[in-house]
Amino acid sequence: MKLFALAYLGVLNILLATKVWQGAYARARDVVSDMTVLEKVNLTTGTGWGSGPCIGNTGSVPRLDIPALCLQDGPNGVRFTDFVTGFPSGMAAGSTFNKDLIYKRGKAIGREAKVKGVNILLAPVIGPIGLKAQGGRNWESFGSDPYLQGSAGALTVEGIQEEGVVAVARHFIGNEQERYRQENEWTGGDWDRLSSSINSVIKDKQMHEIYLWPWADVIHAGVGGIMCAYNKVNGTYACENSYLLNYLLKTELGFQGFVVSDWGAQHSGVDSALAGLDMTMPGEIFGDWCSGKSYWGPLLTRAIYNDTIPQARLNDMVSRILAPFFAIDLTLPNSAHEEDSPNFSSWTFHTYDQEFPFQSYGPIKQTNYHIDARDDFTTKTALEVAREAIVLLKNDAHHLPISENDGVRRLLIAGLGATVDPKGFNTKDQQGVNGALFSGWGSAAVNPPYGITPYEAIAKKARERNMVIDFTTDQYDFDHVDDIAEYADMAVVFVTASSGEGYIEVDGNYGDRKNVSLWHNSEELILHVANRCRKTIVVITSTGPVDLEPFIDHENVVAVLWSAPLGQFLGTAISEVLFGEVNPSGRLPFTIARKSDQYVDIIDKIPIKGKPEDDLNRLLDYRYFDENGIRPRYEFGYGLSYSKFSLSDLSIKEVLPPTIELPYPAPYLDEYLFAEEKLRDVDDALFPFNDFSPVPGFIYPYLFNEKIYSVNEYEYPAGYTEDDYHEEPVSGGGLGGNEALWNTLYSVKVEVTNIGDVEGAYIAELYIDFPVGPDRKTPRQLRGYDKVYVKPGATAKLHFDILRRDISIWDTEDQSWVIVPGTYKLYVGSSSRRLELAGEVEIL
Repeated sequence: MKLFALAYLGVLNILLATKVWQGAYARARDVVSDMTVLEKVNLTTGTGWGSGPCIGNTGSVPRLDIPALCLQDGPNGVRFTDFVTGFPSGMAAGSTFNKDLIYKRGKAIGREAKVKGVNILLAPVIGPIGLKAQGGRNWESFGSDPYLQGSAGALTVEGIQEEGVVAVARHFIGNEQERYRQENEWTGGDWDRLSSSINSVIKDKQMHEIYLWPWADVIHAGVGGIMCAYNKVNGTYACENSYLLNYLLKTELGFQGFVVSDWGAQHSGVDSALAGLDMTMPGEIFGDWCSGKSYWGPLLTRAIYNDTIPQARLNDMVSRILAPFFAIDLTLPNSAHEEDSPNFSSWTFHTYDQEFPFQSYGPIKQTNYHIDARDDFTTKTALEVAREAIVLLKNDAHHLPISENDGVRRLLIAGLGATVDPKGFNTKDQQGVNGALFSGWGSAAVNPPYGITPYEAIAKKARERNMVIDFTTDQYDFDHVDDIAEYADMAVVFVTASSGEGYIEVDGNYGDRKNVSLWHNSEELILHVANRCRKTIVVITSTGPVDLEPFIDHENVVAVLWSAPLGQFLGTAISEVLFGEVNPSGRLPFTIARKSDQYVDIIDKIPIKGKPEDDLNRLLDYRYFDENGIRPRYEFGYGLSYSKFSLSDLSIKEVLPPTIELPYPAPYLDEYLFAEEKLRDVDDALFPFNDFSPVPGFIYPYLFNEKIYSVNEYEYPAGYTEDDYHEEPVSGGGLGGNEALWNTLYSVKVEVTNIGDVEGAYIAELYIDFPVGPDRKTPRQLRGYDKVYVKPGATAKLHFDILRRDISIWDTEDQSWVIVPGTYKLYVGSSSRRLELAGEVEIL
């Protein structure tokens, strides 16, 4: 079988030009015009759970040299294979506030995916947005701010697709908790009363200004695919919600790629097709894995043959699936390229196994080639992200970095978080939580080649400095802990709190955390150590905010470090920061509250009618704390350094004069109508039983009989019409929306001077206060960040571009982005509450 080959032509901004998508669609339509109904259906429907080497597999079109497409997690590295890097989490990447490094991380992940033969990488994650501190999958995305999420998501897309792999951003939209995301995911007790997925209620203004914001960024960056979520949105499942998919995504934001369901998130056949779903994964109905039961497959073929679904919709699906490959210049070659096919199996690590190991079916063949996808660039990038993601929250009397000159000769390392889970590094989907937290659990987890623990790395450095090292992982029986803490000159206590995807439950945490407390009795461990050791350092690795109040003000807790899961180099990066080989430069991608009731709760009760509802309209993260005058423990964007910096010389320059209203957008892609295909005789679509034996559970496009008219008339959704003409919204017209939204209106520059004696990185954050009115309050919000490395005594420049969209608000009456006349206050500082410089612009 012949495969796609890569011929990348240059910088990714080429992808952003409309003419490139026009060219991509021209090529895709030429291919689609030559395809039969069966061949088209074969690309839209997954072949089934386990029915192929990857986590998701489409059918193929051998006649046109189109292979079965391999869809594989993930956002933190390639899932379900070996000899790949376990990268730091998305939240860790967001904590770096380093645009270049975030881009490199995406490029490194994409490169390893390419080597493994992945066509479509299910990354990045930009939903959840991080509304809920306990949200199970917050660690996969970049932080609790739409600007940060959008910027990091776009950079990641660029990096992945530069390596010739199509990126799929997920999860669209309102997937803010794992609990109740899917009916029948758990059974027994109250779960049996659940009759539908949780319904996320999002108002129009919040939808555009918060939840939809980062999706515009990744679309503007040319993302090839978007994954719709499990939950309902405003009463309709996300994967069959025409307003979300057909209007907001494909019309208003001008998305040109394909929409793929989350695994089992499809709840209907005809309705989901008409609503804008283009590909269903893994193919089956949720829970009926390996059954061959599908909403599409043969049922989609039947719906085309009996005109329930117009041929134009199927043509659009397949064009959208193929166009992203052409948009990054993946072509159909004339000869096979074996290296471009998946060289691993998601279902076995054996070198030789049955062709379909999950079904225990097929001949014995080589299933894994164990190709090493790592190189110097991917390894170095993973380590650099881990180093820059660490946030120094507290450093009283500058007891960090650790130094023999500070009288530290005997060092205690304490806590489960310093060592390996008894089950090892690679527990199933990384659900082992009794050791160092390299990753959260679920589909975003990776099987790293190794994991360097904090104990391993710190002990090595301590031995090099002739220190005595004590070590304990006991977090419940404190007699021994008390003894060795008494002897220590300094103690470093490693504590964790984990979470993950909702199909895994750990100690009553159904993906989401039950609370924001540290795990494993860690608060008591910290206090036992701190009551006996005058220099106690606490190192926290967690998947979101944790409660610091039990120990943060203890006089002997002299320093606190926090990080999101840092991947395989967790111990290396933390040890380098502790011993001063790396100056910490990470910043919090969320707010840490003083009281747990200041966070948005997880919905953890099922109503009597079995339909949980989730109001997602509360102000997000620091906006809520600022609006309500609540003093957090540590604010969004906060982080200390071993050096000191001074900001100066704020300048604001107008680049383009702003206008109140958006200009009317340019036309969409050239209108195109496929020639209406005269369908072949239905006999041509029947299952060819005489030609081959079907694989158990494999989903084929063939009809099983000639009875294509099983219903007299299909009951279409209210308001449905085959005429897809719509008036182009003013807010639309280009990739990510109206092209004018991406115009730079102001250029902002500041200077930063390192007034300390240690070289380090400084992150400047730009926030904007919008004009307020009697019926309008727009909280101060992040609208830029920049990171520079500065030597002691040196000065560096930082730069921010303020786009039109950055100072626009969503007008719910006009259904457009508008700029409100008035005074806009601009602040630059080192966190959302430490704003050293201020300026303003007046818009008339």
